[in-house]
Amino acid sequence: RTSAERLAPGVDPNALVIESYANPFRTYPLATDYERFKALFDDGVACYILNTGEFMGKKVKPADTLGILEAIVEGKAEFVPFGPFSDMETMALDRFPIDFTDEQYRRELFSRMRDRLAFVTSRETEKGGMDRLPPEAVAALRKALDEMGYPVQE
Repeated sequence: RTSAERLAPGVDPNALVIESYANPFRTYPLATDYERFKALFDDGVACYILNTGEFMGKKVKPADTLGILEAIVEGKAEFVPFGPFSDMETMALDRFPIDFTDEQYRRELFSRMRDRLAFVTSRETEKGGMDRLPPEAVAALRKALDEMGYPVQE
């Protein structure tokens, strides 16, 4: 959320909002975007997720983001395994240490992953299932939660 967003009375301005692609003009099924994005990986395109907000209460500054982008473009970025996840890597950054022994961090990450799973699962029925994603999307999120040691029950 941003401070520019006009919220209805009673809406928590700090609540996590998951809006895939955040495209208010999308009038086609979300699975179309999913398949297009997945095709990038299948074609060998390097894809990155950048956090430009904050990490564990610490603001990500424009200089942080630019430094990451420069390292990637210049081929100097070094990626390391992202904790217990078999399919994810991250850049180790001194300003934003990732500590999987920190139970608060693990719980926060688990909560956000669980929120994503709930969002993807909700697409199966919301709007008549128009934005339903392929079963592999749910499976990937469940796998990540399992790898964290927090299996999700049905």
